[in-house]
Amino acid sequence: MQKSQVVHAMKEVCAWLEGRALLEEEVSWLFQSKLPGWEPENVLAFMEQQGSLEKYRGIEQLGEGEETIFSFFSSLRRWIGLAPPVRYRCRRCGATGTDIVLVSCARCGQDDCPYCRRCIGMGRSLGCTPYYTIPSFSSASKTVRPVLDARHILDQYPTLTTAQRAAAEAMLHFRREEEGADEFLVWAVCGAGKTEVMFPIVYEALACGGHVLWATPRRDVVLELAPRLAQAFPDSPLSVLYGASSEKWSRAPLVLATTHQALRFYQRFDLVIIDEVDAFPYHGDPVLPFAVRRARQLPGKTVYLTATPRDEHRKRLVKPHSDTDFLPHVKIPIRYHGHPLPVPGNCRASQLNDRLRQKRPIPELLSFLKQVAEREGQAFLFVASIARLPVLHHYIEQLAPEWRGKVETVHAADPDREIKVKAMREGSIRLLLTTTIMERGVTIGGVDVLVVQADASLFDEAALVQIAGRAGRSAACPDGMVLFLAEEITPDMKAAVRHIQEMNQLAGSEM
Repeated sequence: MQKSQVVHAMKEVCAWLEGRALLEEEVSWLFQSKLPGWEPENVLAFMEQQGSLEKYRGIEQLGEGEETIFSFFSSLRRWIGLAPPVRYRCRRCGATGTDIVLVSCARCGQDDCPYCRRCIGMGRSLGCTPYYTIPSFSSASKTVRPVLDARHILDQYPTLTTAQRAAAEAMLHFRREEEGADEFLVWAVCGAGKTEVMFPIVYEALACGGHVLWATPRRDVVLELAPRLAQAFPDSPLSVLYGASSEKWSRAPLVLATTHQALRFYQRFDLVIIDEVDAFPYHGDPVLPFAVRRARQLPGKTVYLTATPRDEHRKRLVKPHSDTDFLPHVKIPIRYHGHPLPVPGNCRASQLNDRLRQKRPIPELLSFLKQVAEREGQAFLFVASIARLPVLHHYIEQLAPEWRGKVETVHAADPDREIKVKAMREGSIRLLLTTTIMERGVTIGGVDVLVVQADASLFDEAALVQIAGRAGRSAACPDGMVLFLAEEITPDMKAAVRHIQEMNQLAGSEM
């Protein structure tokens, strides 16, 4: 092979590796899948010599303590308590403390090799495993400035409402600011059409040669968004990544993924969009924000999308604009069809749990089902746990027999979840009894909503606002019925109603 051919071939190999953060095993998978015939060791050694990648151990040692070159004597010193404490950190996910444990390792033969429990679902990160970070060799955010007129971009999306267009324009301005903030939050009510609001900024980033990551905590949202993004950007290859997806190594400039998949990227994306930033598991798991931040180019921009900002974001929204921690943002308080959000009713039902279990009449629940039946409608009925699903299912079949054969249950571990959601869309299922897995990311027009045992601790303000947002999504049926049923009316139930009322008032003042 001539030198020019070797150089060309190496560029092709590097193009598959750039912008990734991979364990040695993952590198081997990539080569087997996309680069058969190439020896990973030779390529990685060449790239390391060229300064194109950095090589680490999967688990690094922090601070004082014995070296991670293990021996009988170091193990003995730790066992009798003479060695200083050893602290470790996972290079891949950033986990420390009790997430790192010492194990007997078949790979290196040591009895005290550290490994990370936090990101085990993505493969074993070990103290003896090589870990590679390969930044992108080119960055649109560094080399390409926007040359498209903002009005021209917005005109590509004539169906945007006035509120949507204003938000999209604010984001275009945010992306173009070289010295401005690198984070932006879109606070949009459920059903505001926030997905479509993002299209102009994604269009511009792709048109400028950039890479875009659209990340969301839940697989259901990924599956919901995939056909919409493919239709919106037909000229841009789209990679869809989640735990069970067959494609892992696409070089597509537009990537739609669960937030866990960001662990395999490194400084790749010029624009990162975090959809449903307040949702579990992104909220409350420091690993996922760590992974998403590292996946972004420096410089680059991040946009957060949410209908229910968490406290850490709300506090930043009200800071002075001159404060370095101020979070630029825009609110979209009105749905795309212009109708107000359905306001939930808080309803107290005494001995609710006992009556469900004993199959005694609950007038409020039976009245809700009767109204749905009279409208020939559909409804989501939310419960706080999987164990409550069969209880509610049996209750409905016995006390409301007209619903027999039209009711199904669904939860996160249900292997038929996607089939049931499709059947709900098609109308063959009329009542879908569900855990909070359906609280966001699934849009079905014309449904009513009931939360059973809304006083459960799982149903905080954010969850209840999101659940209420399932109703009234279509212009043909914007006035869905929402009911929170509980033994006691909780502060979160009241806060959710107040949140929705305030957004409706804000929308009315802007019309």
